[in-house]
Amino acid sequence: MNRIWLIFSFFLGMAISSCYAAERLVVADSPTLLTGLLSIAVQQGYFAEQGLEIEIRETKTGDEATRAMFEGHADIATVAETAFVFDSFREQDFSLFATIGSWDNEVKIVARTDRNINSIADLRGKIVGTHPKISVHYFLTQALLKHGLTMHDIKPVFMKAAELPAALETGEIDAFSLREPFISEARQRLNGNVKIFEEPGLYWKSFSLVARNKTLTERPAAMQAFLRALRKAEILVREQPGVAAAILAARLNSTPGKIASDLHQVKLRLSLEQRLVYVLENVASWAMNENLLTAKRMPNYLLLIKEDALRKVKPNSVTIIR
Repeated sequence: MNRIWLIFSFFLGMAISSCYAAERLVVADSPTLLTGLLSIAVQQGYFAEQGLEIEIRETKTGDEATRAMFEGHADIATVAETAFVFDSFREQDFSLFATIGSWDNEVKIVARTDRNINSIADLRGKIVGTHPKISVHYFLTQALLKHGLTMHDIKPVFMKAAELPAALETGEIDAFSLREPFISEARQRLNGNVKIFEEPGLYWKSFSLVARNKTLTERPAAMQAFLRALRKAEILVREQPGVAAAILAARLNSTPGKIASDLHQVKLRLSLEQRLVYVLENVASWAMNENLLTAKRMPNYLLLIKEDALRKVKPNSVTIIR
């Protein structure tokens, strides 16, 4: 009888263990303040609480993150609207399922102090670098337009984001359009001899989560658990901003004070807002007008947004109209 009980207990234990085995997800992430919920959820163990094993594959930019997803190296990618738009013209089997952070002042223009650049209007004739076909490129064109210039009025240089701070240091370029952590790197390289130009309100940039449709369809429980962990991180940002700032400062090689200041402007929260569709359409129009794409017709972005998982986790955060 005891032997039978031991055998039964063994197989019962195996069954329970299999039921509670962590489900694994690989996330390609471009570390930025706008993907901060992901960093917080990892550091605080929120994914493990949801029965998930998360592997973060760090990339420099959002387009590198989605490339990792399309090549089968990641289940989920974090990406800004611009990279998502370019992907939407060449890929079809993927969807955006939640926005995790947004800010209208993330991208900035950084210039050397010795190049007689005192405003964005002074970029006329200057060598200005940026990473092509992502948010920093889009922001540069919008900032130039606001100050009466176009890309034809500058000497644009397109390089990878990670290469631009060094190019500014050597004097290869006069200025660049980028975000953190590259702005701080440039400041350090030039011992603070830089001017930083901001245009708050010009471009409300968001970082979102994307996945292949097969992943969203076949692993709905995992997607919801993933979002529940991020929801808990969102609550921590709201209720314990000091703790959140310390976590993100360590992740982004910044200071808690700087991050705390930025968190007063940044919205780190799960959402799918109608504004997202408007920005996607604007970016797509820009890409076509600038001849960055050969296509003449933009996709229907409502068909590339799947809100099912977020509606289960945070229903009031979905305001997209269909």
